[in-house]
Amino acid sequence: MNNADNVKSMALMFNLLAEIFYRNPDEDFKKMISELDTSLFDANGTKTQEPILHLLNDIKGCANELPLVELNHDFNMLFVRPKGKLAYPWGSVYLNKQNRLFDLTTLAFMEFCKKYQLNFKLSQQEPVDHFSLMLVALIHCMELDEAEENTSINEFNGSLCEHPEAFRAKIMLKEHLLPWSGRFLSLVVENSQSGFYGAAAQLSQLLLEQLECDYQLSIEPVELYK
Repeated sequence: MNNADNVKSMALMFNLLAEIFYRNPDEDFKKMISELDTSLFDANGTKTQEPILHLLNDIKGCANELPLVELNHDFNMLFVRPKGKLAYPWGSVYLNKQNRLFDLTTLAFMEFCKKYQLNFKLSQQEPVDHFSLMLVALIHCMELDEAEENTSINEFNGSLCEHPEAFRAKIMLKEHLLPWSGRFLSLVVENSQSGFYGAAAQLSQLLLEQLECDYQLSIEPVELYK
């Protein structure tokens, strides 16, 4: 699998996961996941192919078998209820001592988005450091990086020119997502009653670990407060 195919496959899976962690389940959502064509999510040539397909089938099976009310209850307990969410989906909650929303780390991510022209069309005012929004931003960064790399190869006959902007995905992962995402995903796995969101969290962690390895990232440990 070449890099373009890998980016396309990752984009499909991260788009699916972003939808799962952001959208309060309804009948259309349940139907979409239940009818998922897992053959579209190709990771051939990587050691993660088998566990990826296994988790995708788990997600699909849960959506098909579980009643909508159970998915709704799980989603609300994990991400929505006013007090005591079981897995807060915003980075600043983990990175700030007071577990605040819209904190300095949120502002830093907003500056990152502004620098690289990543614009979210949100129906309401909310922190942009939501896990799902960060996955969408990561997809965009990966696609832009891959497109620039191809342009460099084509224009310079295989000799890559220096593109200071061609490390968006690495910066996104290292500075804004990976420092806290593992804790968030572990809380989802621990507290998901339906198993649906637990499987989605396991798939997310598997994919992010694969990117960390692919990009040869070294993530400095930070203190987490949640």
